[in-house]
Amino acid sequence: MPRGTTTTQSFPGGSTTTRFRVNPRPTYSERMSQTRAGIRQLIQVKLRDITLDDTATMRYPTFWRDVTEKYHVIVEGWPRDIPFKNLSDLSNVQVLETLLQGWESGAIHFRRISDAEFRQLAEARRAQLAEQAAAGHPQANDQDEERDDVDEE
Repeated sequence: MPRGTTTTQSFPGGSTTTRFRVNPRPTYSERMSQTRAGIRQLIQVKLRDITLDDTATMRYPTFWRDVTEKYHVIVEGWPRDIPFKNLSDLSNVQVLETLLQGWESGAIHFRRISDAEFRQLAEARRAQLAEQAAAGHPQANDQDEERDDVDEE
């Protein structure tokens, strides 16, 4: 039974029993879900504010194409020790809480980039992809490219 809830059980003859959870604190799983939801809501609002597009959505695997190329927006302040990937793939509540605090405080934020800065990032990205191809590595996905391009600590 999830914490913070009550259950009512009916028995033959019309009697019922109600059980209350002793500890109303959220479970680990509930904390994970609540924290992810909080981060997603913040990111959506902040992304839509900076892009001026009420339909803009965060796409981790294709961030370069769907956010940086389209809107000339990057993420700054993402912690180096946390992979830049879909929040559903992060399974540690402390990591999620670090991200939530970062977004809430502004330490992690979106930043609009100029055309010149975009060209520099795009060229660096092309060079990195070419280097990986020359080394025989499969082409990395956007999350790997963007992670290196935008994290400025």
